[in-house]
Amino acid sequence: MTKSKVCLLLQAMLCVLLAVLLASSAIGVYREGMARRGKAPLESVYTPKIVSEKLARALPLFVFSLGLAAVCLGLGFRDEWADRPVRDPELVRDLACARVERPSDEMAGERKKQRRLMWAGWGAFALCMVPPTMYVADPGHFPERDLEGMFYGLMSVLLPFAALGLCALAAAYALRDRSMERETKAARSLVQAEKTPREDRRPELRRDCSAREDIARFVIIAAAVVLIIVGALNGSALDVLYKAITICTECVGLG
Repeated sequence: MTKSKVCLLLQAMLCVLLAVLLASSAIGVYREGMARRGKAPLESVYTPKIVSEKLARALPLFVFSLGLAAVCLGLGFRDEWADRPVRDPELVRDLACARVERPSDEMAGERKKQRRLMWAGWGAFALCMVPPTMYVADPGHFPERDLEGMFYGLMSVLLPFAALGLCALAAAYALRDRSMERETKAARSLVQAEKTPREDRRPELRRDCSAREDIARFVIIAAAVVLIIVGALNGSALDVLYKAITICTECVGLG
């Protein structure tokens, strides 16, 4: 692993750690504020003193992350994959399968497996959304005065099931991508197998077709020359000339 990758990986870890620390600090400030408010209803939930104390804990990590980012910029470290196009397994599969005249049984099986995975993933996501839907459909879970309790109750039901459904959907898509890669590999192997014997036969077919075309051209040209000579010898050329003059002087009216 190069120095560039190490620095970029460390920078990404610091950003994630900083986000987790700030989120936990915000939750801690809210809980402490609500505890004080329970004892003194007129007390404010958020105070500048408590917020500054929580932010001061995350300040060293933020400064270190900012300094590391400056060092990476100064040394010219950057992600090598940033400018490369995103590899789409579905597009690669479609391009590979388009070159196949007749899909094999393996390709057809992988395509069926992909459809089943998509149905299974979305079906699992829909099932995970059933409990939150039932919770929302119950009016008793939404009191008019307790707004914070309503929000936390909704989040306690929605977030776990939504996360579970998204995980199931992500797993289905990941398995589908692997199935696409296997189908692409099978399609490329089939194309290679179909291409080899065809390349051996193409020169012979082309030579046969070109020879037949040359013979046909020669026969047509020879017949045309013979017919022209015969027509000139039997006086047909004078008849053609007389008819042409008659058409110009009588039909067109040039005479």
